[in-house]
Formats: sequence, C-alpha cells, structure tokens
Amino acid sequence: MKTILKKIQRYGLTLLIILAFSQSYAQIRQQENTMWCWAACVQSVLAQANVHQSQTEIVARLTGSPQNRPAHVREVVQLLQSYQFRAWEVGYPASADQLFSTLKGGWKLIALVNPSNNPNVGHFIILQGLASWQGQGSGMILVSDPATGQTYQQSPQQLYSAWKWNYSVVVGTPVLAAY
Repeated sequence: MKTILKKIQRYGLTLLIILAFSQSYAQIRQQENTMWCWAACVQSVLAQANVHQSQTEIVARLTGSPQNRPAHVREVVQLLQSYQFRAWEVGYPASADQLFSTLKGGWKLIALVNPSNNPNVGHFIILQGLASWQGQGSGMILVSDPATGQTYQQSPQQLYSAWKWNYSVVVGTPVLAAY
C-alpha cells in the first residue's frame, strides 16, 4: 500500500508539473463561443501579464452579461484600457519592417482580419511576437488563432494576403501592475 501511495504521489506530481508547464507556454485558449474570438484574444493578453479572467468574465465586463456577440475594435481597446493596459486602435502597419519594429518593442497586436472576404464577418487573432527575423521584411511572426486555440509561425506576406488584415489594436503592458 505504501509503495502504491508513493507511485501515485510521484506520478501525480509529474502530471502536475507537465500541466503547469504546458499552460505557461500556451499562447491562447480556444474561443468558448462562436463570436468570442475577441474575448479569447483579450484573455491571452491579460494572462501573459498575470491577470487571469475567464472569457465569460471578460465578455460580461464589456456587455454586462455573457452574450455571444462580436466586438468592435474600439470596444476591445476600451476593454483592455479598463484593465489598465496601454491599448489603441490603428490601421495595420504599412510595411513588414514597421510590424517588426512594433513586435520587437514588446507590443502585441490584436488584429481584425477577414480571411473569408465577407464584409459582414471579421475575426480577431493575436500577433504575439517574433519567432525570427532576417530583416528586409523577411522572417516569421508568432500568430495565435482563437478559432483553433493554436499558435504558429507565419511570414508577413502570409499575414497580409491570407488573413486580409483590416485593423489592429496595439497592446502594451498594464500602466499599473495593480492586478
């Protein structure tokens, strides 16, 4: 019996360490509702600054209740600012080098994209940072997609063409580390 308890403790501790390690490297969680891509993006940005909120809490903070609805770019900015994060709306960077400069400076971009070319539908993704950069607009960017819950690398050319990028929210660290 004592041997069994030791094995359970050892394997339980190992499992706990594996789970903690995998969660600390998860860039984004999958969106919990069909229109909550924006909430999953906000959740990821908050979590990376040790502010832990569920997607339901994030949506309710914006709308008053957990409604399954999209958000406008301006609402995402205001929501992030309500958590004391530096955030503002911009058009997407005019060049790959400007994108590189923004990400190298430690900023993240929550990008509103339209891969389906449907004027009534949009989708938010996060440009988390640089995976590699060779200069002259070539390199790889870490992209987190809440539709799949995956983070992967893409070139700037893929970002501009495949995603049909419209607007962005530039996000920095919290103004006050009160959370």
